[in-house]
Amino acid sequence: MDEKLALIYRYFQLLESFSADPVEFARIFHPNIIQTEYPNQLSNEIKQRNFEIMLESMATNKIILKSQHFSVLKVVESGNTLVVEAKWTGEIGVDAGHFRRGQIMKAFICTIIEFRDGKIYRQRNYDCYEH
Repeated sequence: MDEKLALIYRYFQLLESFSADPVEFARIFHPNIIQTEYPNQLSNEIKQRNFEIMLESMATNKIILKSQHFSVLKVVESGNTLVVEAKWTGEIGVDAGHFRRGQIMKAFICTIIEFRDGKIYRQRNYDCYEH
């Protein structure tokens, strides 16, 4: 689990620094990565992203958010899969829609991450945002 967990922590570090560097992410993402985000308070539909779309989303987050932080609460391993329970906190950086600059958002996240060839291959997110 140590190598897999190290990749998860590196992933969260890259997200926290708002990196959209394809070289950095290629070190942790399998070339055929698919991220699935299930409906939550911010989106009513299931979204699937490949490597390129994930990088675009990360660049957009840098515009919308002033900061973000992930705290890993629990990790469970089963074969090539880690189930990660985490808490996310983000500060909104711009007024957009019903979001206001300086607003603090929090979410409890369960993400199921499958590995292939030592890299993140599949990621399924179940995000629960506080009101």
